[in-house]
Amino acid sequence: MAKSKYEYVKEFEEDDKLLRNVYILVRIDGKGFHKFSAAHEFAKPNDVRALNLMNHAARSVMHELDDILIAFGESDEYSFLFRKSTDLYQRREAKIVSTVVSLFTSAYVYYWSDYFQDSRRPLYPPVFDGRAVLYPSEVEVKDYFAWRQADTHINNLFNTSFWALGTDSKDKNEMLFTEFNTNYSKLPAIFRKGSVLLREQIPKEMHKDAIIPTLPETLPGSMSASASLTSSTSSTLEQSVPEPALESSGQVGSESTTPTSDRVAGTNNSALETKDDKKRSIDDEDEVDEDGDEPGSTAKEESGAVKRMKKGIVIDHIDIIGEKFWTGRGAYILAPEKKKKLRSK
Repeated sequence: MAKSKYEYVKEFEEDDKLLRNVYILVRIDGKGFHKFSAAHEFAKPNDVRALNLMNHAARSVMHELDDILIAFGESDEYSFLFRKSTDLYQRREAKIVSTVVSLFTSAYVYYWSDYFQDSRRPLYPPVFDGRAVLYPSEVEVKDYFAWRQADTHINNLFNTSFWALGTDSKDKNEMLFTEFNTNYSKLPAIFRKGSVLLREQIPKEMHKDAIIPTLPETLPGSMSASASLTSSTSSTLEQSVPEPALESSGQVGSESTTPTSDRVAGTNNSALETKDDKKRSIDDEDEVDEDGDEPGSTAKEESGAVKRMKKGIVIDHIDIIGEKFWTGRGAYILAPEKKKKLRSK
């Protein structure tokens, strides 16, 4: 930048660099979304289209910002955890928060018509605010996400009861079951547990920006979602059970860990590939061959069954409260630098 006599005004800028060697958590939240959801006639108590649009916008943020380790979303909010060592924008708070909010909001509007197909764009611009919070250790990080998921449970139970019963009675579970034959624990996990975005291995042919299915039967945990990956002829809609985890992704079996919406969207379904086909592809260096990873198997046996994989972002609806997630599938999140060192040997 050329120097001029007016350059002194830069001295008024505040140094807002965030403390080093701590986790940065950025949470975005919809502003005035009660009015927004009413104006756009969101289904009550939960609108799958709106939730999956939020997930898609969050996934876009993670694609742009590699230092985000995990994201969690519910309703009209999303939380993004940055690694301790991130030096994004020299850790300047305003730059980091404004970038996350801007990326999220623009993606929300850009992909709107893919989920709300009866309207080309929102009736008026949605607004999201954002804030950054610093957490010194893994303990606070785990407790933060436990807090947000517990909030998801509480809010969803309240909203489900309110819209079904017109009450906020304390005996919500029992009333839903006795009066409406609704077993709360059987509601889709996306409503009860929120959405978790993880960096894992995905099939090579899966488009990184594939549209997330919005039909209830293609939600994680349904047999139709699982069948779409294994057999195009199967259409069973019975209750699913967790399937074995992929070795390459470090998954552990848990409730609703059947193929995610993201993976369903990555199947050979041209109807799901719209403007996303024009997006940039994953770098070649991110691709790794998973053939032969299964102990005791031969390349011949694995051919046709094991596909080439690449780094990507998957969306799931699982429990993240407690140690099971953090010591299993999510073990990489709080020790990413250590994992990199091990892989380089």
